[in-house]
Amino acid sequence: MSFSTFSLPVTERYFNKLVFTYLNQNLQVNHLYDYYPNLEGFQQALKEISNYTYERNILSSVLLKQALSDTNTSQKSIDNIHSIVNENTFTITTGHQLCLFTGPLYVIYKISAIIQLAKYLKQYFPQYHFVPVFWMNSEDHDINEINHFYDGYKKYLWNVHTDRTPVFLMNTNGLDEVYEQMKESNTFSEQVLTLFENAYLKHSSYTQATRYLINELFGYEGIVIIEPNEQAFKEKFKSYFHKDIFENATYQNIQSSIKFLNDNHYPIQVTPQKINTFLFHDNKRLLIQQDNDVFYLKGTNIKWSRVELEKHLDTHPEKFSPNVLLRPLYQQKILPNTAYIGGNAEVSYWLELKNIFSVFNVFYPIIIQRPVLFISPKNVQRKIEKLQLSFSKIFENNKHTLIKQMMDEQHLSIHLKKYQNEFLNIFDKLLYETEQIDKTLIAYLNAEKTKTIKFIENLEQKLNRTIKQKNETLLKQIDDIYYTFFPDDKMQERVWNISYVAKILNKDSLSELIHDLIPYCTINLSNNFDIKILMDE
Repeated sequence: MSFSTFSLPVTERYFNKLVFTYLNQNLQVNHLYDYYPNLEGFQQALKEISNYTYERNILSSVLLKQALSDTNTSQKSIDNIHSIVNENTFTITTGHQLCLFTGPLYVIYKISAIIQLAKYLKQYFPQYHFVPVFWMNSEDHDINEINHFYDGYKKYLWNVHTDRTPVFLMNTNGLDEVYEQMKESNTFSEQVLTLFENAYLKHSSYTQATRYLINELFGYEGIVIIEPNEQAFKEKFKSYFHKDIFENATYQNIQSSIKFLNDNHYPIQVTPQKINTFLFHDNKRLLIQQDNDVFYLKGTNIKWSRVELEKHLDTHPEKFSPNVLLRPLYQQKILPNTAYIGGNAEVSYWLELKNIFSVFNVFYPIIIQRPVLFISPKNVQRKIEKLQLSFSKIFENNKHTLIKQMMDEQHLSIHLKKYQNEFLNIFDKLLYETEQIDKTLIAYLNAEKTKTIKFIENLEQKLNRTIKQKNETLLKQIDDIYYTFFPDDKMQERVWNISYVAKILNKDSLSELIHDLIPYCTINLSNNFDIKILMDE
């Protein structure tokens, strides 16, 4: 399957002010990032990262152990894991929560992007080997962000209830009910149903089920999956946990960036805590907090002295977990990673962190905005062509503005502004006459003016509402087009699941569809970032 593409320039509709400025290469502040994502930036980054040392043998050994626990790890992935021991091997990473059945479409785009970038960099820097790595955010505990996926507009919900339980401790109980709902819907292909069954009904661990799924979809591309909750990894991060907990080092060293962002009216994606470390206790992930000389777990009566907590960290580092601001440092301490690909929010909080990396002497990677893609199915494409709509109009306007423009162009709307202006001219004359005779009536006249203007505005709205009702077919077509790209006023990629794309494009196999999509998830290192519409041919 191939697509024809249409590109749109970056606008602030899709990105916050900070990321928009960064993508347009106008964020010339070296304490927010070191290298911009272009070939020159990678050349410099590869030179710098070569000066850092990594526990490559330990990393490769742990990754191999994890990979061999899966039944479907590809040989290409195994080869990539072995290559990590070599000093000329570097990783390209993205990460995400373990969303049910991969969750929203942009998760697929993120993983596809690291695969494409690894291939692309190999062409320009053949002396290096690049490995795509998917970082499983398996220590997170927000179940509401991962317990569902959408088949177009229908929500499939996993009825599971947890109390701050980290994902790596979760089982797959209850997912058989989701599977039965999928079968009853008669909208999923046999291959898609089998994939769900093999992943979630044949694995008791939710983490292992997710690993199986990612391997099935991307294993042939050599994807390496990392589960960060490992004793060996946490052991190497003990000193950083210590600085965060007992010196508030993360909090202190992010303040200069926070001040810059505030001073320049950029958004603060994540506000740092004094302590940014969680602790696993009684199958819960709980934030460590401090009250004078006492440390405690948020929402509990569990307390330690400093000496007791230091001892606990020294003997059981695997029980400690970084929050969203400390996790990037943890990732970069473990992996020889040159670039991180993430979404708008991820790029924002990574840009907050540069100074922390400098203070801790950890390599700060090139930060890259993931691709933004929209799928335009054939039936929608036909409607667009019939109405002679342009993608620019669709993607630069909200639905109300788009409808108004279309109604105006087809002369299907009425505007009473000229009558309002005529009234205002008459009013000015009436005002003049009134001032000459009885100034006490001016307030009355102004009140009548306001009422008349409001009457004209209301009349215009009522007339246009009647016109719209008479042109219901046209409005429904516009609504269908807009809703395809912005279901519930959200970006398509934030709602649709890859299984729904397979259905509307008549693809039975998700892995085959992803194989077709990966080439369009290229990170452009030569030109400015753009938004792509993929038109089904």
